[in-house]
Amino acid sequence: MRLNRPHLNRLGVHRPHPARPSAGPPSAGGAVGALAGYVAAYAPSLLPRTWPFQGVVAAISSVFGYQVGMIAGRAAGLLGDVLGVRPDPAVRPRAGRRALAAAALSVGAAAAVGVPLAALRSQRRTARACRADEPTAGWQLASAAAGAGIFLLLEAQWRATAAAIDWVGAHLHGRIAWRVAERLVATLVVLATIVVVFDQVILRGVIEVGRTASERIDLTTPEGMAQPASPTRSGSPASREAWSTLGLQGKIFVTGGPDAARIEQVTGRPALDPLRAYAAMGSRSLRGVTEAVLAEMDRTGAWSRGSLCIVTTTGRGSANEWSASAFEYLTGGDCCTIGMQYSGLPSAITLFTDKQIPVVASRILFDAISRRLAALPADRRPRVYLSGESLGAFGSNGVFADVDDLLARADGAVWMGAPDFTPLKSGLSAARDPGSTVVVPVVDGGRHVRFAGRPEHLTRTEFGRRLGPWSFPRIVYLQNDTDPVVWWGTRLLWRRPEWFDGLRAPGSTMSRMRWVPFVTFWQIACDMPVCYRVPEGFGHKYSAEQIVPAWAAVLGGEPTDDHGAVIDALVEDIRADRPRSH
Repeated sequence: MRLNRPHLNRLGVHRPHPARPSAGPPSAGGAVGALAGYVAAYAPSLLPRTWPFQGVVAAISSVFGYQVGMIAGRAAGLLGDVLGVRPDPAVRPRAGRRALAAAALSVGAAAAVGVPLAALRSQRRTARACRADEPTAGWQLASAAAGAGIFLLLEAQWRATAAAIDWVGAHLHGRIAWRVAERLVATLVVLATIVVVFDQVILRGVIEVGRTASERIDLTTPEGMAQPASPTRSGSPASREAWSTLGLQGKIFVTGGPDAARIEQVTGRPALDPLRAYAAMGSRSLRGVTEAVLAEMDRTGAWSRGSLCIVTTTGRGSANEWSASAFEYLTGGDCCTIGMQYSGLPSAITLFTDKQIPVVASRILFDAISRRLAALPADRRPRVYLSGESLGAFGSNGVFADVDDLLARADGAVWMGAPDFTPLKSGLSAARDPGSTVVVPVVDGGRHVRFAGRPEHLTRTEFGRRLGPWSFPRIVYLQNDTDPVVWWGTRLLWRRPEWFDGLRAPGSTMSRMRWVPFVTFWQIACDMPVCYRVPEGFGHKYSAEQIVPAWAAVLGGEPTDDHGAVIDALVEDIRADRPRSH
C-alpha cells in the first residue's frame, strides 16, 4: 500500500497529505450563479425561439453562471481566510447544512418551473411582434426539462474534468510543494490539451467537414431545376462556364429571375431578357474567377446594357433573389446582374476563418469592372450599382474608403443586414444627425444615404418627420430592428449599445429589452441561429415589401410609388421555396 508523502504544516511538523475530494459538494455560490444564468436565459430578446433551442440556451447559461458563482464563492472564501473571518466548517451544525441544502433544492425546483412560466407572457409578445407561433405553457416546461437534462450532462462533464485535475495534482504533489502550484499546473495541462484538441481536431475538423460537405452539395442539382437554355445566363449551353461547375448557389442564381415576357406582363412596358453572369471558384484564384466573370460579360454583351449590379455573395456564392429579381423588374431587363463565388465554406465558417476574403473578392471584381468601363466612351457606360446581404454587404462596403469614395465610384447601392462590424456602415451611423437613432440613423438629412427598416423610413425619420431632397447617387441600408446580425458585437459585453437609448416603436421587441453586461451579448448571440426561422421582414430575412421600394428609389423612382404589381410578381416567382444556404 502506497502512503501519501509527508509535508510540513505551518508549525514545521510533518503530517500526511490529506485526502482530496475530486470535485466536492455542490457550491452555494455556484447554485446562485446557475440560478442567475437560468433567469438570464429567459430574459426578453429580439426573436422567438423553439423550445429545444431555448432549453439549450438555458442549460449553457446555467452552467456558465454556476462556474462564475463557484469561482466567486471560492474567492470570497480565500479572502475570508486571509482576513480570518471565515467560519470553521467543523462547527457548522449538520442539521443546519441539511436544512440549507433542502431549501436550495426547493428554490431550484421552483425556479426551474417558475422562471419559464413567468417569461411566457414576454415571449408570447416577442413571437406576436415577429408574426411567429406563440409558445404555450407546455412549450415552456419542455424547454425547462431540456435545459435541466443538458445542464446535468454538462455538470457531470465538469466534475469528471475536475476529478482528472485532482488526480493529476495528487501525482504531482511530490515534486511541487504548494497545493496552489499543483492545481495550477494541472489546470494548465488540461487547458493546453483543450486548446490543442480544439485547434487541431475540432476547429480543423469542422472546417474540413464544412468544406467537404459544401463540395458534395455543390455537385448536386435540386429536383426540378434544369440547366438554363437562354444564352443570357452563365451555365447555359452557350456559356463558357459549364453548368456542372457552378455549384448549388450558382445554379440557383443563374436559373432565377424573370425573362422579358414576364417583365412585360407585370410592368406593361417593353423589356429585355436580363443577363446574369456568374463564375464559381473551382481550382481558380480570385483573379481567375474574376476573369471568368468578365468573359461571361463579354459573351453576353453586358457592357451595352443600361445598368450593372455587382452582387457580393455570401459563403459559397448565395445571392438574395428578392433583390436580384427586383432590380431586373425595375430596370425593364436592361441590365446584367453579376456574382461570383469566393469561398468554398458557408458564411458562418468563413466569418471565423477568413473574414476579409469577401472584401478582397469584392474589391478585385469591382476594380476589374471599373477598368473595363473606363475604356468605354462616357456616354456608353452602363450605370453601376452594388448589392449584398449579410457578409456580402460587409464585403461590398469594404471596397470603399469612405462615403465620398462610394458616391464618386458607384451610381447606387442596396445593402441588407450589414453586420455590426461593417466599418463604412458603422461610421455613417456614428456620424448621424442629432436626434436620430442608431436603429434608423439619418445621415446629412438623408441627402444621399438612408437607413430603413420599413418602406416609410425611406421618406421619413423614425419619428415621422419628412426627410429632405434625396440626391443621386442614392444608397440604402436595410436593417430590421429584430436582426441580430446587425446589432451583435463584442462591445455588448461591457458597453450599453446606443440602440437602447432611442425610443422604440410600440410593439418592437427592442422596447422590452434591458441591457445587462454579458447577458445582452449572450441573448443576441443566441438569436443568431434562429434569425432565419421567422417570416420575411423580421430577423435576418428581408422581404419584397422592403427591397422593391428601396431599389425603385435608388434607380430613380420614388419609394412612395405603387410597386404592388412588382412585389406580387416577386412573391409569386420566388415562393417556389428553392434551397437556400449561406
